[in-house]
Amino acid sequence: MLNAESIREKLRHLLDKDRFRHSQNVEAAAIELALHWGESKEKAGIAGLLHDCSRWMSPKEMLKAAKALKTKVDPVEEFEPKLLHARLSAHFARTDFDVLDRQILSAIEKHTTGSPAMSKLEQIVYLADHTEPERDFTGVEHIRALAFKDLDKAVIFSTSSMIKALVDLELPVFHGTSETRNYYLMKR
Repeated sequence: MLNAESIREKLRHLLDKDRFRHSQNVEAAAIELALHWGESKEKAGIAGLLHDCSRWMSPKEMLKAAKALKTKVDPVEEFEPKLLHARLSAHFARTDFDVLDRQILSAIEKHTTGSPAMSKLEQIVYLADHTEPERDFTGVEHIRALAFKDLDKAVIFSTSSMIKALVDLELPVFHGTSETRNYYLMKR
């Protein structure tokens, strides 16, 4: 696996300026949460850096790449191919950045819609992406604070916020987001 500085250098040339800054913000947020929750700051940082490493692709290219990799594509993903970037980023983290650690790859794969029964590292990367300092949506401050008090509750509020936003925009809700929210609600 490449070290964080080598990954940053490679990403700097791969991603546009805003996406690269976002990746660095997620890295920093993930490290901060990992230190708070007693998780590996190295794993959290690498997952945070690489979580969007496929976002240089257009939605059309993502769909084509997913199909070429024989990835099952859900109808909602077909409608909104950007949802595929989490799985594609995990693939590229493994093939292009030599990441073999299953925990890191899984955290990358689950960072967009979450998943029932996420590990602490997976929750940390999911929440770091949704609450990094440049995110600005109604309720983000509350979710940021919750992420340091109760990861499960922060995931509930984050998925709820996402679902509300999609409903308001009259867009489909990916089943993974609903399943994540329902799992954590019922767990409580």
